[in-house]
Amino acid sequence: MTKIIDLDVKEKVYKSKKATMSVLNDFKLEVNSGETIAVVGKSGAGKTSLLNILGLLDRNYRGSYQLFGSKTNEYGLDKLAEWRNQKIGFVLQESALIASLTIEDNIRLPLMYAGPEKNAMAAELDGIAGKIGIKHILNKKPLECSGGEKARAVFARAVILQPPLILCDEPTASLDGENKENILSLLSRMNEEYNTTVITVTHDMEVADRHQRKIRLQREM
Repeated sequence: MTKIIDLDVKEKVYKSKKATMSVLNDFKLEVNSGETIAVVGKSGAGKTSLLNILGLLDRNYRGSYQLFGSKTNEYGLDKLAEWRNQKIGFVLQESALIASLTIEDNIRLPLMYAGPEKNAMAAELDGIAGKIGIKHILNKKPLECSGGEKARAVFARAVILQPPLILCDEPTASLDGENKENILSLLSRMNEEYNTTVITVTHDMEVADRHQRKIRLQREM
């Protein structure tokens, strides 16, 4: 197995006028290619902070992070942006769809920045949309869609490039049982067919149990 994540966080600190909070103290994580990992724990334990660090969205912490064998603290902003688009798929709760674009155009956004060698992946859109039940909303704008439909569109956007790493923050929280199963099945299929590594933050133990291993974060006292 190839190790793709080697993270060593000494401390992540949040400061406000009223208090200072520290999470992920002396936290270490190693992940091999093709693993599926669920991150669980109470609110405030640092689950979303961990995803932001893993996804190269947050470098404001003490520690080191090697991703795909490279030291991420040596990368400039352009390189980080390139990796976030081409190597990491984000299914984050705060991932906003662009209101002026159709759902289809929102899903296609990563293809615009991926280069001509990735254009063939545009053919995947219909298949993904069909599997997660959003073909009927592809021509709609986000404001015309329900919360669950938008959540599935964000998921489709995250996987359209078949990235080697997918990071999910409560990906099924707003979905009914059928669509929850569709999302989990597609993640499982990507893991099996493309050796995709999946890391999911969830409060749903049924979702957590569908992953190969669980990591429980404890809230700092």
